[in-house]
Amino acid sequence: MFTHEVRLSSHTRQALHFLVDEIDSAPLTEDALYASMPALVTCLPAELVERVLAFRESRNHDALMMRGLPLGAMASMPTPPDAYTASRTVYGFAAVGIAVLGILGTPFAYRGQQNGRLVNNISPMSTTAGTADVGTGSHLPFDLHSEDAFMANPPNFLQLSCVRNPLHVPTTVSGLRSGDLDAGTLNELRRPEYLVRTNPAQTGWDEERLRPGPVVWGHHGRPLLRYNSMRTEPTTTSPGAAAALGGLRRVLTRNAEDACLSPGDLLTINNYRLCHARRSFPARFDGSDRWLLRTVAYRDPHVVEDSTRYDGYPVLS
Repeated sequence: MFTHEVRLSSHTRQALHFLVDEIDSAPLTEDALYASMPALVTCLPAELVERVLAFRESRNHDALMMRGLPLGAMASMPTPPDAYTASRTVYGFAAVGIAVLGILGTPFAYRGQQNGRLVNNISPMSTTAGTADVGTGSHLPFDLHSEDAFMANPPNFLQLSCVRNPLHVPTTVSGLRSGDLDAGTLNELRRPEYLVRTNPAQTGWDEERLRPGPVVWGHHGRPLLRYNSMRTEPTTTSPGAAAALGGLRRVLTRNAEDACLSPGDLLTINNYRLCHARRSFPARFDGSDRWLLRTVAYRDPHVVEDSTRYDGYPVLS
């Protein structure tokens, strides 16, 4: 299994209830949230911090699912009909998620995604219901991809936290295990000859800036991935490159595991080890649809320093 599932003790959950309620009584702006992140981390229960640190250093699991965190005030909020214009006020549940990411690295936003929000809404919009491979879609799937794989240095961690998921739509994760691909295929995928294009929602990125790179790199026993199943293409006419991509897709499809998030669940993914995906589902657009929060983090923010501006928090452009 790629995902390690954790149910926190009743003592830890009670401490989180107090923390979420305290933040809900005076919700934060995104700027204030980022500024208070170091203090928030020190307020997290020791058991939670220990679990997150163990995941960060683990070589056995590439995703951490923490079940049943308190939603607080967010439990009664309707799913936003428009992810872009929804309130940017940060309540306790979302703030705890950011604090968890603060243990792992530095949370980032993107200028071209949801108007530079630090916490993105993954919720269906009627205007994008029929668009594939977007977080605000529903009627069409979002195929396997590393988060922001088009970047030379994608974020290390992706966090998805669940406010509601009434249809139990799973988040699919998949990756490579030792021995999944033969040496010849791995060598092809290690060549810097693959271009990963942007997804439809990443309209703010200039594709002229994209450069080819490897799809797989790192240690042969724990290979790292930079992949988008629908938007990765070889920049060479070598038949070996296309065959290697086809082999990778078959393995990732075979290795796919479903992780179904329920309200209060927090899923953190090692974005260099796992791809993720979402199946299609029938959205109602009535405030009751699936609603996840998405944030990314860099373990070392200096790798994207040249593309970062600070507008109260780090924003990639």
